Amino acid sequence: MGKHGPADIRNVAFVGAGGTGKTSLCEAILFRAGVIGRMGTVPDGTTVSDTYPDEHEKQHSIRLACMYAEHGGVRYQLLDAPGYPDYVGEACAALAASETAVLCLNGHHGLTFQDVKRWQHTVSTGRAHAVVITHVDQECDFDAFLKSMHDNMGARFLPVTLPKGTGPAFDGVAAVPLDGSGEGPLGEAAAALVEAAVEIDEEAMMRFLEEDVTPSREQIVTLVRRSMVTGDIVPVFAVCGTDARGVDEFLDFAREVFPSPLDGPGVADVSGAPVTADAEGNSAFVFKTIIDPYVGKLCLLRVVSGELHAGQNLTVPRTGKSVRLSNLQVMQGKDHTGVDKAVAGDIIAVAKLEDVETSDTLAEHTERVFAPVAVPPTMAARSIEPENHADDVKLATSLRRAASEDPTFTFERHEATGELVVHGVTAVHIETHLRRITDLTKVAIKVKIPRVPLKETITSAADGHHRHKKQTGGRGQFAEVFLTVKPGERGSGLVFVDDTVGGSVPKQYIPAVEKGIHEVMKRGIIAGYPVVDVAVHLTDGKFHDVDSDEASFKMAGGRAFKDAFQKARPVLLEPLLDVEVAVPSEYMGAITSDMTGRRGHISGMDSIGSAQIVKARVPQKEVLTYPTVLNSLTHGQGSFSSHFHDYEVMPPNVQQEVMAEYKPADEED
Repeated sequence: MGKHGPADIRNVAFVGAGGTGKTSLCEAILFRAGVIGRMGTVPDGTTVSDTYPDEHEKQHSIRLACMYAEHGGVRYQLLDAPGYPDYVGEACAALAASETAVLCLNGHHGLTFQDVKRWQHTVSTGRAHAVVITHVDQECDFDAFLKSMHDNMGARFLPVTLPKGTGPAFDGVAAVPLDGSGEGPLGEAAAALVEAAVEIDEEAMMRFLEEDVTPSREQIVTLVRRSMVTGDIVPVFAVCGTDARGVDEFLDFAREVFPSPLDGPGVADVSGAPVTADAEGNSAFVFKTIIDPYVGKLCLLRVVSGELHAGQNLTVPRTGKSVRLSNLQVMQGKDHTGVDKAVAGDIIAVAKLEDVETSDTLAEHTERVFAPVAVPPTMAARSIEPENHADDVKLATSLRRAASEDPTFTFERHEATGELVVHGVTAVHIETHLRRITDLTKVAIKVKIPRVPLKETITSAADGHHRHKKQTGGRGQFAEVFLTVKPGERGSGLVFVDDTVGGSVPKQYIPAVEKGIHEVMKRGIIAGYPVVDVAVHLTDGKFHDVDSDEASFKMAGGRAFKDAFQKARPVLLEPLLDVEVAVPSEYMGAITSDMTGRRGHISGMDSIGSAQIVKARVPQKEVLTYPTVLNSLTHGQGSFSSHFHDYEVMPPNVQQEVMAEYKPADEED
């Protein structure tokens, strides 16, 4: 690991759809920098990025790969993010650790809806941006592609390399002069770059417009860099990653212009303020966790400020605990090399940090806490359980490890249904994790669509009664309870009121009556879902001096409540979701028609660039399999997000279907 400081580092995340050539471009950079002697290929599984067997099998990236190359006095730290939307969490981690996001677009295929969505997502992260148009050695209208980007993505895209011919006539690229000079297309591109750059500096702009003074090359470089950080300029490159043409020009521009960790935009703290490499104190941010079957747990750190040394102790503000950095490693794909220290801006791996998780801060001063990795909402959910319940603990341990490695993969035990539910970006994303768990642990897992967490309640008042009497010889059991139920306020749960007089139910047994009601509410009555929002008034009862006890009154209270509940016009409440579906305009009709068929209420429509947004309120029951349907309706181009709105009474016909499927467990006598 050569000697370098923060000013010499360029952290670059490569993002883009699958098939846009990110991995090939990273491979070409390593080749041109002399890191590797020959370029591997994705189909052969011989690239530095794709190191896992499932990546070789699928012939595309599944996990984030970290690499580095030292060239021209600069250390390029490359983060190759998977392009398929199933693994968007990996791209989020890459963006969190980088100053510059390079969006790769396939010039041969043309701009797609997925490209536009990915652009919108990367812009939202606040990184500096650049665009690489790949496959220009195939049929590609470079100028038309640029126009399409301007029309659909809305930023100021300025070419800084131009292809010399396209398709079979492609003969490399020409770099746009950074001093504003040149003739023909190069001169036009150089002039456009200068005009855009001076807009960020009032003095430079006035001298340029009023005095016709072109800034020096050094000033132009500085202004373009500042404009990249603010998002006012997005440099565009033409590249053929498979044979490295255009890569030298890309590296030269990145060396001079791409922001270093000193230039920003920095890693944001929890207040949203950027922390750059010149900030005081030693600190680092855990942007990714890897559970390696051979190495164990690896935490990937972006050193934010100061320096880290092997053997150093830092504090994790989340836990308040001190952790020891027993060893520091730099990564070249699957290969790890130990180093003694890392400076601000470096990307390293540290093993054996068992109490450290993704998004944790490591710092000398616990008042500095970095914002967590921003991840999109999950769209898919599955209910799981091991085929052999002896594997419950092993499965839970594996799920915790998977969730630690990937913040877009989560799990929870649903109180309303009792099911263990895993959440992921897509069904494929969930399947990938579960397959990996099975391969590593040999735990067979049963997977199904989860039940919706419905609730039961009542819509009118009713009286209930139960007399519990059992005599089997010796001391018997006796309790009699009279009560009234009424609808409660939304969110009130159970409101229990003792309205008895004259000691008809002895005070020591009243808590048992309430406990019996609670237990029945938890089990559900008409469909096996928790009962909510009821007021219960205990009005009367009877007891026996010898045979009455707490167990008898608990039984009588629960049965009396059940009797009243069934008379009080019970209903099921179902969760409603506010859903936003983003699709190309040609699919709008199919989406709105399908949404209406799912009992959805269309609440509005909007557009962002070329994306059409359908807003609707839909019962959760109707969107359990929606990701798969959306993928089919839009040929993989649609996406949706949702969040909980409220509970609403389920329509009678749907409620009858749910109740018909319910098979209550036998209650104890």
